[in-house]
Amino acid sequence: MPHFADEARPRLHVLLRMAGDDPEERRLIRQYAESTPDPPLMSADGIATRGCPRCRGTMWRHRDGQGPFWVCSSSVCGRMEM
Repeated sequence: MPHFADEARPRLHVLLRMAGDDPEERRLIRQYAESTPDPPLMSADGIATRGCPRCRGTMWRHRDGQGPFWVCSSSVCGRMEM
């Protein structure tokens, strides 16, 4: 399959392919995919992460016109740092 077609598939589909036919693995992967956010689109800077000091979740680096900033991936926390 061409890489473009594989990259266009939803993240859950790609993760489930790794589980094969094992129902327990598929259940755990589905649970993981539903509880973690998708990473942001990769920018020219690549993907950078660090730990959130508030909730200990993952913070993703983003960039806007003023420069880089960090956003917590947890929908409960949502902390932002410049």
